[in-house]
Amino acid sequence: MDKNPYKSMVYKVDWFSFTVSDIFDGGEDGKDFVLLEHLGYDINDFETVSGRYFYNSGISLGRYVNIYYNDYEKDLMKNTSNTRNYVFTGQGCTDLAQKVDDNDWISLLKTLKQLDVKITRLDIALDDYNAVVSFDKMERKLKLGHYRSSKKSYNIVKQADVNGQIKGYTLYLGSQSNSSTGSYMLRAYDKYAQYQYKNQIPTREAIETGIWQRYEISFTKKKARKIVDLMTENGQTIGSVFMDTMRDIVEFLEPTKTQAKEIQQNKNRWKVCSWWENFLDGAGKVDLGNPEKDLDLGRLLQWLRVSVVPSLKMLEELGEEKGFDIYQIIKNIEVDEYSKKQNRLLNNAKKIDKSQINLYLQKFEEGGL
Repeated sequence: MDKNPYKSMVYKVDWFSFTVSDIFDGGEDGKDFVLLEHLGYDINDFETVSGRYFYNSGISLGRYVNIYYNDYEKDLMKNTSNTRNYVFTGQGCTDLAQKVDDNDWISLLKTLKQLDVKITRLDIALDDYNAVVSFDKMERKLKLGHYRSSKKSYNIVKQADVNGQIKGYTLYLGSQSNSSTGSYMLRAYDKYAQYQYKNQIPTREAIETGIWQRYEISFTKKKARKIVDLMTENGQTIGSVFMDTMRDIVEFLEPTKTQAKEIQQNKNRWKVCSWWENFLDGAGKVDLGNPEKDLDLGRLLQWLRVSVVPSLKMLEELGEEKGFDIYQIIKNIEVDEYSKKQNRLLNNAKKIDKSQINLYLQKFEEGGL
């Protein structure tokens, strides 16, 4: 393990949604998307989709940036409002971060607050590429009851294939509530196993260590707005907000050594485990990561060159002997839809200058990526 494993940790905003007045966002004719353009998007890149969340219409960019709104020439749904709902999924947040100057989410949040938007959900994720804390150790503590939490429940979900290979490991503390006050909950899961199961290319750090654990806190409604206020008005960092919330959600404890039953059962006298205290302290000092670390065209071609091309060449040689054309078979395969990550990569790659594309392809051919 790295001498300072916290150095490779990074935060990212992994879900972000808000509502804004359709009078402001609609422009003079009520059909514009003023805020979308201010955020750096081109409306022409979006496609029409069905409405959701009591809105009768919607537009989407690759399913990772979605806007739901009311077209007043159509029948309105019951319980709708005169607003529009902007939803940035995990990939959408990465895309938005690339459009924000210096990845400055705090300034973006301050600007949105000035426009009187209402934050409806904010997910903050901490990525750990060194397994600073063992999920198995957390699970044991939860099952033994050696923890203190503001949440009433936890859930552990493990998935494995027929060979016993873990393809999913998630610990939940709390749950998302539909109450008007909102809620906050923790999901801690094996992101590397998730990527392997979906045959996706993980980040460079995950490839180097073979580890990618994600701790994700999801805030909704008033809880989300409170967190935004702490960062935009009280000057708290994303790390300090995450650490304080995590400490409230769960503290793993070391039982006292005494045999006195009344003390043994009084968790207020138990000490927080040193490994969890160290984790929280380290997490409080971590910063937002650079969104450009995510997969781009250059890295995709590099992965193809190293991991795919040798296998294709082998199948080409076998096909010449056995009478099949692997490339024609590939061309004939229909893909139902791209993933959100693939859609975002495609949309970004379309905006790359042709000379840069040719340079990528030249390096791909020469093996120098």
